[in-house]
Amino acid sequence: MKNTIAILGSTSHIAKGLIKNFIEDDRSNLHLFTRSSEKVEAFLDSIGKSNGKNCVIHEGYNDFLKCSYTVVINCVGVGTLRKPGNNHSSYFTVTEKYDNLIIEYLIKNPVTLYISFSSGAVYGRKCSAPAEEHTTNSIQANNITPEDYYAIARLNSEAKHRSFKNLKIVDLRIFSYFSRFIDITDGYFVTEVLDCILNQKILITDSANIIRDYIHSKDLFSIILKCIYAGKINTAFDVFSTKPVEKREILDYFASEYGLKYEINRSLNHISPTGSKNIYFSKYNNAVSIGYKPQFSSMDTISQESKHILSKHIMPLHLV
Repeated sequence: MKNTIAILGSTSHIAKGLIKNFIEDDRSNLHLFTRSSEKVEAFLDSIGKSNGKNCVIHEGYNDFLKCSYTVVINCVGVGTLRKPGNNHSSYFTVTEKYDNLIIEYLIKNPVTLYISFSSGAVYGRKCSAPAEEHTTNSIQANNITPEDYYAIARLNSEAKHRSFKNLKIVDLRIFSYFSRFIDITDGYFVTEVLDCILNQKILITDSANIIRDYIHSKDLFSIILKCIYAGKINTAFDVFSTKPVEKREILDYFASEYGLKYEINRSLNHISPTGSKNIYFSKYNNAVSIGYKPQFSSMDTISQESKHILSKHIMPLHLV
C-alpha cells in the first residue's frame, strides 16, 4: 500500500526537494497544495513529472479537509524578510493559519502523522555555542525585539503541538538547508556566493567565521521516512548532517573550484532578521532514537547542489 502524502506550501524550497524525493521513491501518492498551481506544474515539468494520478495539484486549500492522508507535511513559510512585502507579523499569522487547519484535520483523523518544519531558532536568537538538550531560550518579557519574533513563533508552535499529546506530530528543527532548488535572490550567505560567481562580482563579507549545518534533501527525506514508520509519536527532533561547516571552508572551496573573489570587511555588520547566529547547529542528536543516520556532510551538500546550479552556466576551474 502506498502512503498518501499531503504537502502544504508546495512551491517552497524545502517542498521541492521533498516532492522530487517522494516521486523518485515511488512509494507514495502526493497531494500538493499551493496558491500557485502554475508554479508547481512548472516545477513538476522541470523534473520530468506531471499532474496526474499519483501526484495531484490542488489550487488553494479548500479541498484539504475533504481528502484522506497518511502524512501531512507543512512546508508553508513566509519566505525571507529581505524581500519586499514580507513582515514580522507573518511569522505568527501565517504559521497559525495553516497549523490550525492541519490540527483541525488531525482531530478528526488521529492516525495521520503531521510533519511540521520548525527551526533551530527555538533555542534563541543569540547562538554562540551548539544547541544541546538543556539549552535555554532566554527572552526578556519586557524587551521583546523583532529578532525574537521568529523564535517565539516557532517555540509557541512546538508547545502547542506537544499539548496535543494524543496526536501524531513531529517538529523537525532545521538549522540550515540548501539544495539546487534554492532561490538565488534569497540573500543568504551561500546564495550571495553563487550570485557573485555567476555575475563575476567580488563578494564582500564580514570577518565572522560562522558555522552552519546544511542539510541535504536526501537526509531530510530520510528522517521523514523514519518518522512515518516510528508509530505513535509526538516530539521534536533536531535535524543534523554528518558534519557542520565553517564559512572559511566554504569560501576556500568556491575560490578554488569556481574562482570566487572575495574581500573581508571587518567593519561590515551583518544583520539577521532572526538575530545573530555565529554558531548555528545542534549536538542534540535525539533523532538517532528513530534510526536517523545522515549520509551527507554540510560541505557535501554545498558542493553537490552548487555544482548542479553552476554547471548550467560555468565549469569548475579544474575542468576548464
